[in-house]
Amino acid sequence: MKSRSFEHGYSMIFRGGSLTRYSLLLAIIVIPYLMSLYAHEPIITYLKALVIYSIMFLAVLVTLRAMIYTQSYKGFGTTLSLFNTSLVVFIDLLITLVTHKFIVGFGALSFVLPLSAMIMVLRGLEHNGSSMKKYIIYPLYTLPSVLVTQAFSYLLIGTVSLIKYAILDSVFYVFSFLFIYYVIFKFEASYGGVNILKLFSSYLYASLFEYSEPFERELSRNAVVRDTKVHLFVLSDGGGAGVVTIPELHAGPIAKVGGGYLISDLVNELSRYVKPIVYLHGIGSHELDPATRVDVRKVVRAVTLKVKETLGNETADGECIGRLPVQLHSRNFRITHVPLCDKSLVIVSRLVKSSDDIPLRIYEELKRRTKLDWNNIILIDAQNYYSDDNTWNEDDINELASLLSKIGELEQQRLEMKMCLIHTPKYAFGPIQFEIGDNGLITWGLEVNEKRVLLVVFDGNNLRRELADAIINEFRNYFDIVEVLTTDNHQYTGIARFTRNRGYKVVGDSINHDLIMRHIRRNVKQCLDDMRTMRVKYYPVVVQGIRLIGDSFNDMVRAAELGMIDWKKHFTVLMVLPILTMIALGIALGIL
Repeated sequence: MKSRSFEHGYSMIFRGGSLTRYSLLLAIIVIPYLMSLYAHEPIITYLKALVIYSIMFLAVLVTLRAMIYTQSYKGFGTTLSLFNTSLVVFIDLLITLVTHKFIVGFGALSFVLPLSAMIMVLRGLEHNGSSMKKYIIYPLYTLPSVLVTQAFSYLLIGTVSLIKYAILDSVFYVFSFLFIYYVIFKFEASYGGVNILKLFSSYLYASLFEYSEPFERELSRNAVVRDTKVHLFVLSDGGGAGVVTIPELHAGPIAKVGGGYLISDLVNELSRYVKPIVYLHGIGSHELDPATRVDVRKVVRAVTLKVKETLGNETADGECIGRLPVQLHSRNFRITHVPLCDKSLVIVSRLVKSSDDIPLRIYEELKRRTKLDWNNIILIDAQNYYSDDNTWNEDDINELASLLSKIGELEQQRLEMKMCLIHTPKYAFGPIQFEIGDNGLITWGLEVNEKRVLLVVFDGNNLRRELADAIINEFRNYFDIVEVLTTDNHQYTGIARFTRNRGYKVVGDSINHDLIMRHIRRNVKQCLDDMRTMRVKYYPVVVQGIRLIGDSFNDMVRAAELGMIDWKKHFTVLMVLPILTMIALGIALGIL
């Protein structure tokens, strides 16, 4: 199954932007004018219609903000209110075309379902406890808006009688309650029940309003508490030190929530003592997300303390013994072995499917099938090729296991390690961009027994395929092995602050590729001129009692993906059925 529907979904939400709002507003202004021309109504009637639709917009906006407290985020409430008002205008247009009478406000009930659905989802996270029964009341919250709109429609234009309005309201509200039961049934039967609904509610809050506390609270309720490890390498040449960090954690789920702070907090804290900091994305998916920022800070403190302890410790280690660098290819994978003395970084790139997290179950299966010294091998997910398909199957596991087995065939020998580490700050790629996080770009060159390796590490969430290939192809002229990685940073993933042009963006979406290449070329030139002998020291940092979100976020994503698969049915219930109901009731009431 293609499994990018969740990212596509929230990208659509955040990339609607002002164009959507202006289009809806234009429709609300233009369509009533066309209706008035069709029904041969004077201009004063058209102006009255605009007053009615303005009142309708305000009524929906007030209802939305009063029920789910969105006053701090005007864009969201405005867009939804314009959408609901335009839906009413569309239904009024249909009725006007059929009856040849200027009907305004007849479609006011059409916003009951989308508006009550939004209130149900967002307000539900705080006010329903563990029971879904309270969700049934949410259509009633829209009743004042409907009555106000219909009252002004009757007073200003009066083409539909109050008695018919009352009958229409009564019948439609019964229909609305049935819709809510339909949603509740779908969640209980297909999408995981009330816990998933509450988790999704709090997720929407965090994404739309940057209010993370409810989402972190829901994640914590289902968290798994376990000790976790951060692989820490200190690289020093006698004059300074850089570090490589590889947490056995996942830096998610989204910006401003829990592990979404992991990379930025870790890099910003460590940069007080050492530079540069290389962050690499280890194994694991969202099951390894820290549930709260408190857990993130606990990890950051432990790593920082270890780094401070190591500074100034110049005790000589023994010889650097390890296996030479090598890069191996198959049809679907490329693996790169980079030795850091007795520890080996094994970087995995998926060439056809998306390089997007190596789940723990896959990692455990690889360990079972591959005879390697797993105590000294650290698997790295390159996360460098983006596609819609990021699934794993039996053939994928077998192919990757076969490649990994060849690492064990390499002979150990004495290694001479030369390196250079160059950091390009985030601001070098533009003042306002949401593809590269706080750690910018790291260009890491290594020379191991005269074999040169280049690792280009973007602090971002995946990479455009054409950009990754361009980097690899160009710098193969200077290095024996070239690999491009991203950190899987969720610092800007799924958040609507400053601009709605966000959602899910990968490195290279909007940043000019030539600009990126210029920075890398400059770094590579400097790196080739400044390779230095480096000492490598490894420190495992074990942090006790970290709350990880386990399967809860993945369960929510699966529920969202199932909902996307069922979107036609939901669209029919939420949008088409109200229109058909309006027409049917219009016929029954003698309006049509």
